[in-house]
Amino acid sequence: MSVRHLHSTLRVDRPIDEVFAFFERPENLDRITPPWMGMRILGAVGQMREGLEIDYAITPFPHVPARWRSRITAYDPPNSFTDVQLRGPYAHWEHRHTFRADGDATIVEDDVTYEVPLGRLGDLVEPLFVRPRLRAIFDHRTAAMGRLLPGRTAPRGDAMTVVVAGGTGFVGGGIVTELVRRGEHVVVLTHRPRIARANLPDAVEVRAADVNGDPSLLEMALAGADALVVALAFPNAPMEDPARGWTYEHVDADGTAALVGVAGRAGVKRIVYISGAGAAEDARRHWFRAKWRAEQAVKESGVTATIIRPTWIYGPQDVSLNRFLKFARWLPVVPLTGAGSQLLAPVFIDDVARLAADSLREQAAADRTFELGGPETFTMRQIVTIALHVSGKRRLVLPAPAALLRFGAQAIQRLPGRKLTPDGVDFVNQPATVDVGPLLAALPRRLTPLREGLETYLSTNRAR
Repeated sequence: MSVRHLHSTLRVDRPIDEVFAFFERPENLDRITPPWMGMRILGAVGQMREGLEIDYAITPFPHVPARWRSRITAYDPPNSFTDVQLRGPYAHWEHRHTFRADGDATIVEDDVTYEVPLGRLGDLVEPLFVRPRLRAIFDHRTAAMGRLLPGRTAPRGDAMTVVVAGGTGFVGGGIVTELVRRGEHVVVLTHRPRIARANLPDAVEVRAADVNGDPSLLEMALAGADALVVALAFPNAPMEDPARGWTYEHVDADGTAALVGVAGRAGVKRIVYISGAGAAEDARRHWFRAKWRAEQAVKESGVTATIIRPTWIYGPQDVSLNRFLKFARWLPVVPLTGAGSQLLAPVFIDDVARLAADSLREQAAADRTFELGGPETFTMRQIVTIALHVSGKRRLVLPAPAALLRFGAQAIQRLPGRKLTPDGVDFVNQPATVDVGPLLAALPRRLTPLREGLETYLSTNRAR
């Protein structure tokens, strides 16, 4: 068995005492661990200290449940602590966490020494399966920390109470993070408050609400809100699941209409709706027609509103580009859902979040509809190629006939989870370019180039 080393560096824009206090709480570990790890603490856990032992249930590899027992062997707050595996899937595991102040921010360094079991066989599979999975875990943690401990400005005297519907999703979550940074009081509406609580900054208030439920309860959920941001999304989007109500019509159109229909009565003074580039009454695709319906409900609400129509949004937790990059962890090729020739002006999630936050306060955004895209136009194939280059991977990008994929999706959509549907193939393959001229004239800003945005999470601070 060979001894392996993995190093990761993460910068958190919060003071060292706050960051160390977050990491030393064992219950926070599952908040920064990918859901597919299935991590949960078993039994009660005491305060962090040298000698503390913690038991976890985990799924280190697909369909391979395991137990993990760790012991804290060194504890030096707020500078470092070390945990070792006493029982688990590795032949040896030692993880040293180091914290270093960098002005008002904190540099977190992780140094892991590990050995895989099964002797030479384990050494053969380690670079193919083990190390890519560990890198994915640390990549997820980097994204999670940006969401759970976002850098923040000083509390503002005119802070608004902003309710975000869809605040646990990719786009809504990015907006929540930006609003917290700006010192606003943020409330997230969700029908799964316990699960949502674990994935949101501690300063965010969580309220239980079903956008397709009782309107009077929705009105109560919006009580005290100055502004409302609607960024609704359903699980596994864009793969709809009508049996569960996970469709654009039910969630985007009906859900948005229900929310904005009670917003005025609840005292909401400003609405921002995240629509999509291509929304139109006579659009060919039903998801754009659903977003058009939602837009009309927003305009008819009687509340000052801004509608944002973004193109293809990318970022650490996106469900589009990351679907392709996942193949690069395990395969020598990255398959495209089609020829990859469609033109896109991909927009970085931070740009979407900043515009949404600005629109809540800027008079120039009142009762306006803005198209939002990135500053560059690429083909899908070029985007995937650039992302692979930024992440340091060399893979063959392999186009696949869209017609064949739609045919295969006909069968796959009947499997549990609906991982692929014919409409989902069409959604991924659609072009997305816009005119950002009106936006830049009304609200001048710098839009993030693709490579620059990708480097914030695909190359910087990656586990090595």
